[in-house]
Amino acid sequence: MLLVILVSNCSDENNNNNNNFKTLKYNNSNMRVGPGKEFEIKWNFKKIGLPVKILNQYERWYQVETPDGSIGWMNTRLFEKNKEKNKTVIFLKNSKIFKNPNKNASIIGNIGKNNIVNIKSCKKEWCKIESKKYNLIGYTHKINIWGAIVSEPQ
Repeated sequence: MLLVILVSNCSDENNNNNNNFKTLKYNNSNMRVGPGKEFEIKWNFKKIGLPVKILNQYERWYQVETPDGSIGWMNTRLFEKNKEKNKTVIFLKNSKIFKNPNKNASIIGNIGKNNIVNIKSCKKEWCKIESKKYNLIGYTHKINIWGAIVSEPQ
């Protein structure tokens, strides 16, 4: 019965946006099985900047999906409020970083699976990324990453 109430009260303003991502603000963030502290903790995330996809909202709780497909609920206070910091992606596999958005461009670096970087823009199959930690700005194939995708006009 409680589940029916929660689903009927959930806002669906986020459901129509396939690119609504938020970024974790803390390195100790709990995902719960339901929208409230009384619900069991499903996962504890230790990765600041981890992008999560917003699926729904109930009061001060977001239903989110993680890069591995886990779905649960997280309190809104756990997310970055700064829009620029909400533009992160995580690498799904080890990948090359290119100087330009072209497979024949110079490779300027390699990045490992599960690394989180800022995303600047995407056009067609390429995305421009930045890692302040490694002082790196370059391009990667869109299929290598998961998270906020920032589109440029075509």
